[in-house]
Amino acid sequence: MRVNVFISESIGGEPPQLLILSLEPEAAIPHRLQHLEWRHFATTMTDDKLLGASSAQVESALAKDGYALVSPTG
Repeated sequence: MRVNVFISESIGGEPPQLLILSLEPEAAIPHRLQHLEWRHFATTMTDDKLLGASSAQVESALAKDGYALVSPTG
C-alpha cells in the first residue's frame, strides 16, 4: 500500500516521529497531533523498512485510526 509519510520536529531531545497517512484525499493529520510541526518526508510503501514498523502494523493502524505513528529506524 502506498502512503504519505510526514516527520515531526525533534522536541526536548526526543527523536522525531513518523506520521503515516494514506494517499486518500480525505487523509488528514489527526487533531491531537496538529500542535506538532510536520514536514512531508516521503511517499513510499507500507513495507518500507525505514518506517520502523511492519506493513501489517501500519496497515492495521491506518484501517483502525486513519493514521499510524511510528519511530523511524536507520
